Amino acid sequence: MKNLIMLAVAIIAVGIFAGCSSVPKHDNMTGDWKYTFEETGKDGVHNGTMTIAQESYKLKGKCNDASGEFELSGSISENGPKFMIDGRRNDNKRNFHLNAALLSHNEFEGTYTTDQNTTGTMKGNRLKPE
Repeated sequence: MKNLIMLAVAIIAVGIFAGCSSVPKHDNMTGDWKYTFEETGKDGVHNGTMTIAQESYKLKGKCNDASGEFELSGSISENGPKFMIDGRRNDNKRNFHLNAALLSHNEFEGTYTTDQNTTGTMKGNRLKPE
């Protein structure tokens, strides 16, 4: 009987800890991505690449496009595919904020704003689809 009670306690404890995990309940964004962005009110689509590392809910990495090279930091939502990234150009002369969502494991879409009062849309795809 004592062993049966100990087994029941162990099963309950595992269930509680599994339910309180600090890992998002959706895809991990770690990897290399290519993206396109269009600035509102201007013609043309611009291309770039980014590398993202995800640890729990935190995102960090780098991106590079026609506007320069940026350091990235951000976070991904606990329960959904939404995420945000702040980018700061290496010379601190341009910054952006991206609000986006994963459409699938290998695709995202969102809107961005810059510290230069520009806005636009951004779409991205994982370079090596998983």
